[in-house]
Amino acid sequence: MSTLFSIAEGRYLLADVIGEGGMATVYRGFDTRLGVWRAVKVLSPHFSAKKKLISRFETEARTMALLEHKNIVRVYD
Repeated sequence: MSTLFSIAEGRYLLADVIGEGGMATVYRGFDTRLGVWRAVKVLSPHFSAKKKLISRFETEARTMALLEHKNIVRVYD
């Protein structure tokens, strides 16, 4: 396992990268509040200052949070 680092004011401890895309990286992360491991998608730092891309990222998360299906990853936060 790689070195852990935290985001969201310490809520998530991120470990290994489990996937990468054009705008974000997905980490194996531990939710310290709920005490469970999750996949945590983080917007790439070089996009974090671009309001349009932040909006797109958040819109994607809101849309995915509405979907429920056994073959679709569930969004929790």
